[in-house]
Amino acid sequence: MKRFLVLSVVSISLAQPVIDPPFADRLFPYVTYGEVWTGTPAVIKDATIPNTLVVYGSKEDPDIVALASRIAYYLGQWTDDIGFTAEDVRQSKMPELLVSDQRLKGLSYQNLIVVGVNNEIVKEVGLSFEKPTIKVVQKDGKNILIVGGANKEQIMQAGRYLADVRLNFKAGAYRTFFSFVALRGYIEKGEFDAGLRLIRSPMGLSACGKNMALAGPMVAQWGDDLKAVVRHRNNILYNELPKALEAKDKEKAVNLWKEAMLTCYQCHQGINVPQVRRFKPIESIHAKHQQIAESFGLVKVIGTEKSCIACHAGPTTIKGYK
Repeated sequence: MKRFLVLSVVSISLAQPVIDPPFADRLFPYVTYGEVWTGTPAVIKDATIPNTLVVYGSKEDPDIVALASRIAYYLGQWTDDIGFTAEDVRQSKMPELLVSDQRLKGLSYQNLIVVGVNNEIVKEVGLSFEKPTIKVVQKDGKNILIVGGANKEQIMQAGRYLADVRLNFKAGAYRTFFSFVALRGYIEKGEFDAGLRLIRSPMGLSACGKNMALAGPMVAQWGDDLKAVVRHRNNILYNELPKALEAKDKEKAVNLWKEAMLTCYQCHQGINVPQVRRFKPIESIHAKHQQIAESFGLVKVIGTEKSCIACHAGPTTIKGYK
């Protein structure tokens, strides 16, 4: 009985709030790609960096301020760096991420995540909430995601969902996705040990553990056909493919990789099973996978067209989302 009560509390705290407009929590431009560590020999041109500030009211409840910090933490899990340079260090001027509404007045920004309702931003847009809510509005050409509710408990519920579920899931999903593409490159080049380490790394394909844990309650409600696809995919990635890499069997590894790719397509595109993904991802974020493929020489130029046949073949020749 005690275990049931604990699980019930967890389920409530992670329950999806009102999302307005639909999928706004999935389609907000949380991150972008940019140059980091400029001024050093290790400069990176396309690191994942925050594309938003996280804001709380200067008079906000301390628990809600802590919640804003939690959101910033999970955003950090998704990114490679906050986006600083050697010059920033010299000037003692590191990029901002978590700021009060008063501090915000002196900053330039494009996107905001506003946590709570006791702040100047919510007052300016004139919003009030009756339920735990994540709402995205545009103001002065800026995207503003507001974590709101009728009271502290509702705001906490909406914010925990954004942090613990949505941002946590995205961090795992993109690390897994991009690592999966890199794995194909390692296999192609015969770098089997590197591929094996990538599968086992919590920053690589094993980052999908986040997603599997978070999606567990949802998957439990799926039909047997979808569950079979998930089991098949997991067996390939975490059992059969590592064995092929350990054996340095390139042909088998390539075939298994493509078989795993098909399972991704089955759920995301609805091939022979109900389609799971209901929204089209932000192309500017998603498209980095092609850069990764190109860096391994997997993308061939034929005439004026790029060929992705090394990864996409047969049922997976479809590009994009329905």
